[in-house]
Amino acid sequence: MSTELPTDVIKRVLKELKEISTSSLEGITLMPCDQDISNIDACIHGPSGTPYEGGYFKARLTLCSNFPRVPPKANFITKIFHPNVSKKGEICVNTLKKDWSEDLGIKHILLTIKCLLIVPNAESSLNEDASRLLLENYEDYCKHAKLFTSIHASKPIVLSENTNVCESSENVNTSNTTTTTTSNVAAKKVEAKAAPKKSLKRL
Repeated sequence: MSTELPTDVIKRVLKELKEISTSSLEGITLMPCDQDISNIDACIHGPSGTPYEGGYFKARLTLCSNFPRVPPKANFITKIFHPNVSKKGEICVNTLKKDWSEDLGIKHILLTIKCLLIVPNAESSLNEDASRLLLENYEDYCKHAKLFTSIHASKPIVLSENTNVCESSENVNTSNTTTTTTSNVAAKKVEAKAAPKKSLKRL
């Protein structure tokens, strides 16, 4: 469900998306929606050396109207076997709870989620089975995580029939084009919101 964001929030989000598109986030491909920037999707490539290696995991950040005072909600859309991810996809990470700060942004959140795939935290568990295996039998934990990855995350994520939006992070042009399109659409919304205010000032 989309959320109507205030103009100042839209401007901040657009600025962050633009900065992300011009920087290199290894293993993360931004997948913004042209019509709704309150839901920000990203493809996180399973880090090498982990049981998620070779997988394509779609994550979603859902912003509320009080962002950045209130942290976004984070979910994995792609099914994943992980101690800090519930069976419904909810992600548990301190950055989005007690450690949240208005100074933190979308880029930091995405990097934190990627780090969870490298270093799971069994102490803040949302999946008891994954947490138990991680603590008691790491080999079995890896087997389960690899199985989930092979079943649910082995194929690149496709937005439409002919558009692969989860390509390698080296494909900067695709990411830039998508982010630019989103920026243009959202920018028009900002202008539309601002127009009545300007008219009132002239009266």
